[in-house]
Amino acid sequence: MKATKLKKAVTWVIQIVLAMIFLTMGMAKLSGVEGTIQLFEQIGFGQWFRFVTGAIEVTASILLLFGPYASLGAGLILITMTGAVMTHLWWIGGSILPPLSLGAAAALLMALRRANRRAEELAMLEEFPRKKSA
Repeated sequence: MKATKLKKAVTWVIQIVLAMIFLTMGMAKLSGVEGTIQLFEQIGFGQWFRFVTGAIEVTASILLLFGPYASLGAGLILITMTGAVMTHLWWIGGSILPPLSLGAAAALLMALRRANRRAEELAMLEEFPRKKSA
């Protein structure tokens, strides 16, 4: 039982940290922080793509804070960070370590949430009273 509580606590810490990071990053993109404008100019898709990416990041950060939707938020982050890794490799250069590690954290979060859900289901099955057959 202690392992389950620890796993849940670690899961929530990862969710909160990712939510803070992506809320900050998404708001920077949406509010037009100069560095984000230059970055998306360098990518070459136009500023509309900055707004879409920022909206996805803010949405994902909000979803992370609502338990039933946290896996969806982590999935959005994983997809977004996959795109960021490809963008660094093919268009703008630079280190892929930040988006790679954030994507890995999102993948870990999805795995932990699944394991937690499975453990809860097993615990409920164990508590379920068994009917004695005659």
